[in-house]
Amino acid sequence: MMFATGLKVMLAFSVAVGCASAQGTASDWARFRGPDGAGSMEDSAAPIEMSSEAGFVWKRTIPTGKSSPVLAGKRVFLTARDGERLLTIALDRDTGETVWTGEIIRTHVDRRNELNDGAAGSPATDGNSVYVFFPDFGLAAYSVEGQELWRRRLGPYDSARGISTSPLLVEGVIVLMIEQFVDSKVLGVDAATGKTLWSVPRPTSMGGSYATPVAYKAESGEMLAVVTHPFELVAYKPKTGEKVWSVGGLPHQPKSSPMVVGDTIIVGVQGDSSRGNLRTWERMLASADKNGDGAIKGEEVSITLADYDHDGDFDQQDYEQWVKEKSPASRLMAVRPRGSGDLTDQAVLWRVDRGVPRITTPLPYKGSLFLMRNGGILSALDLETGAVQKEGRLRNAIDEYFASPVGTNGRVLTLSRACGLTWIKAAPEWEILSSSELGDECFATPALGHDGVFVRTSTAIYRFADQAQQSDSGTN
Repeated sequence: MMFATGLKVMLAFSVAVGCASAQGTASDWARFRGPDGAGSMEDSAAPIEMSSEAGFVWKRTIPTGKSSPVLAGKRVFLTARDGERLLTIALDRDTGETVWTGEIIRTHVDRRNELNDGAAGSPATDGNSVYVFFPDFGLAAYSVEGQELWRRRLGPYDSARGISTSPLLVEGVIVLMIEQFVDSKVLGVDAATGKTLWSVPRPTSMGGSYATPVAYKAESGEMLAVVTHPFELVAYKPKTGEKVWSVGGLPHQPKSSPMVVGDTIIVGVQGDSSRGNLRTWERMLASADKNGDGAIKGEEVSITLADYDHDGDFDQQDYEQWVKEKSPASRLMAVRPRGSGDLTDQAVLWRVDRGVPRITTPLPYKGSLFLMRNGGILSALDLETGAVQKEGRLRNAIDEYFASPVGTNGRVLTLSRACGLTWIKAAPEWEILSSSELGDECFATPALGHDGVFVRTSTAIYRFADQAQQSDSGTN
């Protein structure tokens, strides 16, 4: 299903220049998915051919982790883990050599899905300090030269698949989303001291949210932190945690992050594929309530159900919440918020309810929205209307996708779990330009810089660059 209001989505990124300034200069890839979290930057020296022979600059073996690299100044920052050690690593961008490593011993081990990781959250930097989040410890801050500034214990957590969000740095505040079975919240932490400025409780949701917030410049000029929660997109004031507006209609388990395109926010959440097979409460009782007490106990059913009130039973109140979480369809929508309060009926410009990626964040670039789905399926949608421009399968790329696509110089780069790299011409009628493989496993989203593209695998990080283009741009 798709509908459009006829309103135009503003595509001029200059409207949101203030968002980039919240986390370093616009030329830095200073957070997950770069400036504004939109996944693109121009004038990168990223080569169109990338292999051990073509465009290769350096490769460095690193400890395991699934966080995406970020860039600032002469440094590449990433997180990793090695046994009980939680690591923050700074590499020299020119050589790949390790400049410094920060180390924290984890205080607990949270439950998580095998595809998640204890070092899944990407760092955020303002060019002076680096902020990192480890679910098995909490938050920490380092200077870009490696001096630990503060550390803050948080958790432990109890979520469905583990916490995997990254911190957002905006207006001197670290905004961190913690979605779990109990005590879900959004935190605002003073970036200078690590002290909590505010904490906003969130309703319990079995699905939780795995998305990373974005900074958004409101019509008033005020900077807001925008968070994709189960069922709704919410904007908070970063200094106080005050809820400014919300837009509902989302499914219950967001994994991809919202994107800022000028004064518009695009958000996508894949719904539950089992929603069409839900039974009524009466039918469920008839088949599973063996002792006739009006509730379903653990010993009466072989599947895992949601005990929201933690009383040991799955009763009708739990069931109604469970149905709510499974009911919304997959949804991708563009919203332009104006004012405050519940803006669901007035802020949505268009929405699409099919073809929404499960994990990857779409890429708004060159007037199109590029969606990368499992199976190697790439779709291009019109940014103004949500209409499908082209959908097809990439060559030799039938795989899972965890890394989000990124864009530069009129091209889109996709990266599969098997480390298949594919460059696409960024156009409504997109076409494949090149493809190659690194022969490893890839979960992290590539980082773009004027000095090339940085790709993290399960065992190493690579820098690829078009040396001629880099020389022409004057990048050292």
